[in-house]
Amino acid sequence: MKKTIDKKIFVGRPFPDSMMNAQESFMESNQQMENDEVFQKFLADNNLENKRAAMVVSGPDSFMYWYGVIADVDEAPAGLMKFELPKAEVAEEDEDNQSIVFFNLPLNSTVSRFTKKIVDSGIHVYQNLGDSDTPYILWDLNLDTKKLAQILYLKASK
Repeated sequence: MKKTIDKKIFVGRPFPDSMMNAQESFMESNQQMENDEVFQKFLADNNLENKRAAMVVSGPDSFMYWYGVIADVDEAPAGLMKFELPKAEVAEEDEDNQSIVFFNLPLNSTVSRFTKKIVDSGIHVYQNLGDSDTPYILWDLNLDTKKLAQILYLKASK
C-alpha cells in the first residue's frame, strides 16, 4: 500500500467545493468537462481518450476538486490548467472493475472509505488533510483495464 511515486502532471480544471451538488458529488462539473471541446481535443491529441483522473486538494477550511487526466506534458492548452504533483511517498490502493461513474459518487463517502482503509492498515492520516504538506488525494482511472488507482499523498520526496 505504501510506496514512492514520481511526480505527476494533472491537466484539467479545478472546481471549488461550493460546486458540489446536493448528493455531495461533482457530477455536473465532471459532465461539463466531458462535454468540453478543449478537453476532448487535448485527450485525442495526447492519446489519452481512455484515461481520466480526479483529485482533491485540501486546505485547512475547504478544498478544490479537479477533474481531468494525468498527462506527460509541459503545458496545458488554453482553457485547461496544469497542476504538478510532487514525487512522494503515497498510500495507494487499486480497484478493479471501475468506470467513469466512480467520479460521480458522493465525494465524502469515497474519501472516507479510502482513508479508513489506509488508517486500518496502520498508516497515519491527518484528520484534516488540509493540515498535511501534501494535501492531495488522486484517483487515476484507466478505462481500458477498468483499473482505478486511489492515491493519498503522505510525504513529498527529494
